[in-house]
Amino acid sequence: MNSLTSYPEPSEPSAAAGDDLVSPSQAALPSDLTAIHHQLLTLLRAPSQEGAWVSLIDGVGRRIRALVERDADMALYLQVQSAQRVQDHYSSQHALFCAVVVDLCLHHLNVGDAERQSAALATLTMNLSMMELQNELIHRERTPTLDQRRVIDGHAQAGAQLLRQVGVQDPVWLEIVELHHTDPPPETGFAALSPTQRLASVVRRVDVFTAKMSSRRFRAGMPATLAARAACLGPDGRPDVVGSAVIKSLGMYPPGSYVKLASGEVAVVTRRGVKANEPVVASLVGRDGRPLAAATPRDTADRSHAVAGIVRPAEVRGPVPPVRVGVSDRL
Repeated sequence: MNSLTSYPEPSEPSAAAGDDLVSPSQAALPSDLTAIHHQLLTLLRAPSQEGAWVSLIDGVGRRIRALVERDADMALYLQVQSAQRVQDHYSSQHALFCAVVVDLCLHHLNVGDAERQSAALATLTMNLSMMELQNELIHRERTPTLDQRRVIDGHAQAGAQLLRQVGVQDPVWLEIVELHHTDPPPETGFAALSPTQRLASVVRRVDVFTAKMSSRRFRAGMPATLAARAACLGPDGRPDVVGSAVIKSLGMYPPGSYVKLASGEVAVVTRRGVKANEPVVASLVGRDGRPLAAATPRDTADRSHAVAGIVRPAEVRGPVPPVRVGVSDRL
């Protein structure tokens, strides 16, 4: 099936990439994303059987996808930066982060619009039955209790049942929720899975990948490249179909992550590049270890500014507001 939405592809850097100003449309995007999260949080806290809940959550899914279509790099930048800090509302923030990445991956895999919307809704509601427990666990160092483990192990089926009770009738949405923690047989290739199983495989992988990137009270989140190694590579050390879709959709260094350049500078990734290993960046810290007076755009295709390694978020004083680095120049 062909994708019905055409997202902007990674593009060449321009002089505007490091400006301290962004367009009015871009400047509104962070507040739009905050408003979407607030509505999502409200809906997930109180699923209702009165009928309006399903249409409201459907609207949230469409707003997220429209926002990603509007500026995928800005959406990724904001979500990656947010994931690097411990969240009071982790469960809903995680669902939002996953929904952004899932839609980009499904676009890369040429999945049709209707299935992408069902996958978005499943991603937003996959942890509906354990939302409060999920929020609690990120603040605790100890492993879950036996009772908590039972809730975790059964949350996919319980979530699908709860969605049925509030009026969800979309079989694809429901089946993805039921399957999002179920690994298909290892001998079954991606192409041999049913269409819904393929969607669930993408949701499952993105769930793991973004969770590894997200900070907890007692551990920092992994840099994206390390999270990709843990979640996207097969036993042979190479990405499978889904892992490849994640890496190609986000790049090796997604917007919002930090890198060390060959020059010795520390930079934040502002946009995906034409090549996965050549993102558009803005340097924040000079080779002498001192903060730069202003974020400075660098071309990582230039050997003197090539990405030389990753930098853990804890090593950078952040977050870095997108207005400071001019995240996108497409609008």
